[in-house]
Amino acid sequence: NCKELQDQGMSQDGPNIIYPFPDHPETPLLVLCDQTTQGGGWTVILRRDDSYDDLTDFGRTFEEYAAGFGDVNYDFYIGNEVIHALTDLSSNELWVTVEGSLWFEPGVTGYAHYQYFHVAARVEYNLPPYMMDSGFYKGTIGDGMIYHNGQGFSTMDQDHDINDNYNCAAGHGGGWWYRSPCATVCLTCPYGTGYFMWDSEPYHYQLNKTQMMVRPSTCT
Repeated sequence: NCKELQDQGMSQDGPNIIYPFPDHPETPLLVLCDQTTQGGGWTVILRRDDSYDDLTDFGRTFEEYAAGFGDVNYDFYIGNEVIHALTDLSSNELWVTVEGSLWFEPGVTGYAHYQYFHVAARVEYNLPPYMMDSGFYKGTIGDGMIYHNGQGFSTMDQDHDINDNYNCAAGHGGGWWYRSPCATVCLTCPYGTGYFMWDSEPYHYQLNKTQMMVRPSTCT
């Protein structure tokens, strides 16, 4: 992970190679590191910015979300297999930044810091695939992720939400840890639809930009 690179003296933000898979330690992966925010050591797992000329389509299949897609220099999703690998070996924390319209005022920024974040394996006991859990929130935008805790990851072709009558991923246009009603947060939903949001009382963000990052929680 990027924290290990930082410990080895690599202190610059930007793309780097890591080896995140314990079962395949020889397999490299190009990732984006943030070595600045709150002491650095962060591996970026999702980035979106509607100012990019070439916007990435997040209406992807379950397999595409498992493997990851996009370009680390632009919009991308690192992939659920990687997120599981990064968060499974040790306790990890999550840092989310958002920018968007809040109470009709554009360009408002904020953050959410979760001192605990974990994504389960695709197949793990009786858990739904890639089940997400987060906790110990601090920040300026409200604890939007708590609503999604304990949910499996849903996509347009694999529905794991708890809504029997509606595929949230197909309706909202992006893979996410949906439940019923679908979401208070969706960081993969399409730009400009109203679904790309962070909605946690009293904050109701319609987003233009977001980034999710993880690092070992021992960094705090």
